[in-house]
Amino acid sequence: MSDVIYTFNGKDITMNVCIQIRAVIDVLQERLNIDFVEAIDQFYNSETYSTLQNTENGLWAESPEYIADRFFEETSVNA
Repeated sequence: MSDVIYTFNGKDITMNVCIQIRAVIDVLQERLNIDFVEAIDQFYNSETYSTLQNTENGLWAESPEYIADRFFEETSVNA
């Protein structure tokens, strides 16, 4: 397991980011009708996930649906 710590304005927001990732995965599973592993694979290999990891841009504070929509725009998947 990775020892990644996400911070924003000097505060640890790791749990917030992890909760967002899980919620986005749930959205992808539902909209694409795919299993958990496939959803994680698609999301972790996306530019949206890379953007989410840069906490200074604030994407982590958006709704899971908004983040999923960014993913769909990036991948041109209509769901």
